[in-house]
Amino acid sequence: MNTLALGAIAVSAALALAGAAEAHAHLVTASPAAGAKGPAPSQIKLTFSEGLVGKFSKLELTDAAGHKASLGPAAVDGKQMSAAVSGKLAPGAYKVSWTAVSADTHRTSGGFSFTVTP
Repeated sequence: MNTLALGAIAVSAALALAGAAEAHAHLVTASPAAGAKGPAPSQIKLTFSEGLVGKFSKLELTDAAGHKASLGPAAVDGKQMSAAVSGKLAPGAYKVSWTAVSADTHRTSGGFSFTVTP
C-alpha cells in the first residue's frame, strides 16, 4: 500500500472514532415544549438524538417552590422517554429535569420550564 492510501485510512479511522466519542443523547423535542404556556399536560414526553438505556435515564417534575410533582415511572422506548403526570397540576411554573444515558453509556442531563395556565 502506498503512503497516500495509508494516510486516507488513518484519517477515516480518526474521524470515525471522533464521531463515536461525541455520541451523546441530546434533547430534540419535548412535550410540553420549553417555555410553553397552556393547560396542564397529562404526560411529559421527551425525544432524544440517541437511543436511551431506561434503567439509568430519569425524569423529574418540580413546581416553582421546588416541590416534586407526582409523575408515574419514566418509560423509555428507543429515543423517547415519557412519564404520566399523576393528578392535576395547579396553575403555575414547573420545571422538567432529565438525565439521559445513551446506549453507549454517555450521560447527559438538562431541564426546561413550562407554565400551566388557569
